[in-house]
Amino acid sequence: MLKAVITSKAFLIEGGCNACGLQNMETLTIHFEDHRSALLDHVDVPSLVQVLAQKNGWRETAIPVGIGEEELVLQKGTAVVKPHYLGDQIIYQAGTERIQTKQRFEADEELFDQVNQILVQLFKTEPYEIKLAAE
Repeated sequence: MLKAVITSKAFLIEGGCNACGLQNMETLTIHFEDHRSALLDHVDVPSLVQVLAQKNGWRETAIPVGIGEEELVLQKGTAVVKPHYLGDQIIYQAGTERIQTKQRFEADEELFDQVNQILVQLFKTEPYEIKLAAE
């Protein structure tokens, strides 16, 4: 099983105007065994699937779906996985296979299990042992 660690770093920034004051910011970074890292938007299903799929050679691609319309998909060679957002739910579809899930989970273990199910079943990658750590 591949390993990854998510770290977060909090810091204060100025709000940009006299009335705004200081703002609390947090950056999330996922670190891999090969000493490479990537930034995460959130600790949720879409962010983790996106980063981990790209780590395994998948690329985000825009494909035309109509006149002047495009759809963002993840593609590796001829394989395509399409994410569809439905409020707080997300559907990943690869051919006739599809997984529908919540985007966020209360328990980290549930989140990581769901991400691994999507990665293994649809992206055909190895699962990750993901841990949260403070930096």
